[in-house]
Amino acid sequence: MKNSIRSEGVAIIGAGTSGVVCTKVFRQQGIAVDCFEKGSGLGGLWRFENDNEVGGCYRSLHINTSKRVMELSDYPMPEHMAEFPSHSEIVRYFDDYADHFDVRPHIRFNTEVLQVERCADGSWDIHLRGPAGEEKRNYRWLVVANGHHWDVRMAKFPGQFDGAQLHAHHYVDSTSPYDFRGKRVVVVGSGNSAMDIACELGQAARASSGPVKVFLSQRSGVWITPKVLGNMPQDKFIRHPMKRPGGWERFRRRWIPRAWRLSLSNVLSEYIVRSVAGDPRRVGLKPPKDRFVARHGTVSQDIHARLIHGDITPKGNIVEMMGDRVRFEDGSIEAVDAIVHCSGYRISFPFLDTKLISAPGNNIALWRRIFDPRYRNLMFLALVQPKCSMMPIAELQSHYLAQYITGRYQLPSVARMEAELKADQETLKAQFIASESHTIQIDCDEYSYHLYEELDRGMVRAKAAA
Repeated sequence: MKNSIRSEGVAIIGAGTSGVVCTKVFRQQGIAVDCFEKGSGLGGLWRFENDNEVGGCYRSLHINTSKRVMELSDYPMPEHMAEFPSHSEIVRYFDDYADHFDVRPHIRFNTEVLQVERCADGSWDIHLRGPAGEEKRNYRWLVVANGHHWDVRMAKFPGQFDGAQLHAHHYVDSTSPYDFRGKRVVVVGSGNSAMDIACELGQAARASSGPVKVFLSQRSGVWITPKVLGNMPQDKFIRHPMKRPGGWERFRRRWIPRAWRLSLSNVLSEYIVRSVAGDPRRVGLKPPKDRFVARHGTVSQDIHARLIHGDITPKGNIVEMMGDRVRFEDGSIEAVDAIVHCSGYRISFPFLDTKLISAPGNNIALWRRIFDPRYRNLMFLALVQPKCSMMPIAELQSHYLAQYITGRYQLPSVARMEAELKADQETLKAQFIASESHTIQIDCDEYSYHLYEELDRGMVRAKAAA
């Protein structure tokens, strides 16, 4: 291993879309930065057949947020791009973005971060393995942007299943990595991946080019919002995170109690979804037991069509696996060849010592979803589950961190950070259901509103301390 190279700059782990955005923002602010990417290309989860061994992008994947909500503030998505682009369009957009802002020279591709150690002086030793072998580099600042949609979590059911089981992360299409043609398949889940994959397999079944039977197994009911409501995208009224809140938003957040605002949002959202999609029981789905704002949104333009056409058979939860059969909670038993688990992910950092920081049960308490108060030079980027697109949230966080690293913003005291973190955790628990899928959930407008507020306060603190 090569000797350690010391640097006053920043190390960013991961060149997914968030890491690319952060690298660009830091460079524009004059911050020395090295971004390390295990694969040979940028884009992370959006790069189809990514060679970084953690990418997971099925062939037909399209975004569930409109391009207006996903695009970056200083690089609009082109007019000719679809309103809900495919993964190939998204990667092309970020490739162009990286070239336009000359980001690539600051990304070290084919370089894996093996281990990160905290030094006695608080800096970070980064152990790397790249084309030239292993080496160690030292950095004053560390940004973790390795994503949280790669360490798969499989659903567990009693009994034994003799057929094929795979996670949605590894699904490519109806023939890869498992050939579903002529098979009987259960798709487990109620989230976006479950809807997409069930619909794709159901269409293939209808065309006699895929499974002979597709079951959609739900543990609980969810609100399913179509991508388009009439003539407008479902996220039409979400404020782009890089746009500061206007006067009306500031007024209602300061003077109207949060509980009232959530209650009104529930009433309006649930009325709209029911008006457009109807009662889910009409197509055999479970009705949601939780309010609209209590879960991460499920968005699908196709699921209701596939159900009413009989391309998908709705089922409840699996209660027992019986060799080549599966028993569901309604007592029905079906012959099954394969199960696709759309059951979420674990939050993990394989390069960090768990004694330093970890996320058991996906619980990781971070102030402003960025900082552990113990380590003021360790920052987590895009470690959120937003109801909007991730990219602009990462852009906003990157601008915030750039102000901090350059000294124009100052963090509050550790005591204050801990108190605010505790309050934020209680707020999150009160709003969202208790599950491993909702531990890092955020409302985009609310999150960006409070981050702007904190940025303004911290810049005042920095000026006072100068």
